[in-house]
Amino acid sequence: MKNAAINNDEDFCIMNNQKRKLLSFLILVSILSGFLITGCTKSSGNDKEIFRSPKKAVISSDGVTITFPLNSVGLQDFQSQPIAKGSATISILAPAKIAATISSEGSNGRKIALFDSPDLTSLFSQYKQSESTYRLTSRNLNRTKEMFKNQAVTVKDLNQAENDAENARASYEEMDGRLRAAGFNPSEIESISYNTAWLMADVPELQLQQIKKGEKVKIKFDAYPGETFIGHADATGEILDPNTRTIKVRITVANTGGKLLPGMFAQVDFGNPITSAYILPLSAVVTVEGNNYLFVQTAPNIFVRRRVTLANSDATQLVVLSGVQDGEKVVTSGTMLLKGLSFGY
Repeated sequence: MKNAAINNDEDFCIMNNQKRKLLSFLILVSILSGFLITGCTKSSGNDKEIFRSPKKAVISSDGVTITFPLNSVGLQDFQSQPIAKGSATISILAPAKIAATISSEGSNGRKIALFDSPDLTSLFSQYKQSESTYRLTSRNLNRTKEMFKNQAVTVKDLNQAENDAENARASYEEMDGRLRAAGFNPSEIESISYNTAWLMADVPELQLQQIKKGEKVKIKFDAYPGETFIGHADATGEILDPNTRTIKVRITVANTGGKLLPGMFAQVDFGNPITSAYILPLSAVVTVEGNNYLFVQTAPNIFVRRRVTLANSDATQLVVLSGVQDGEKVVTSGTMLLKGLSFGY
């Protein structure tokens, strides 16, 4: 009995020791969990503080007004300048090629037209032949009619003369039409002075309205770098090239000494002086669906989209006809970013 009591006391002590160990373990786990939770919370708070998203620009529902938070670092991406009316020369540059030269032949002074294409040279020769034949058959028809009145020829002779004249007229009109379709007016070729070259410049359709007939132009030929020739814009073509969206403009230039040859390439500068107009760099304007826009800075952090009407432009600057006023600050750098925000791109 005494041994049984001793064994029970030992079991009881062992159980108490196990309970104390389990309790200590649970307390330790609880303390560690508290530290972990606190640490995670602080870390989470620090993460929010470090990776906090910057405030975004506020854009009006129609996309016209863009407002940035004051002192936003994004405002450093934009540059603006006050505008005022000024003067400038807008250069419209167009590639060109000598299409024909007019010269005289030897001592007889006969006019010779040489074209950049053998086919055109042959066509002009056929035109001259058909013109001569048409004149000859027309005179013969008039003479035959007079003779028929006097009963000097038969009806058959009159019909033959009429048929010859009609065929000659048809051939002449065909040659005339083919030359005009190629950009040459035969009557103008006949009236042009000796030692003259004709250039054909390809002008974009949007800039055609800025070309004035008779205006003086500057020409630089690839064959003569460093030299500038002066010519005049004589005529505008009647056909728009559907592929390049350009129209032919004919330039006349003196060819003293015959140094200009058919087929030579050149660049024509249609210098257009502009006075009392709003002149801005090309970077100030963006184009969306055929319409032109710029952005006016109405406050340090506010930009307003404006639709504008343009007149002239060249490779570096443009002229604004309407949409802005004196003294307004127009954005000249960062316009692509404003375009994306304004139109949702």
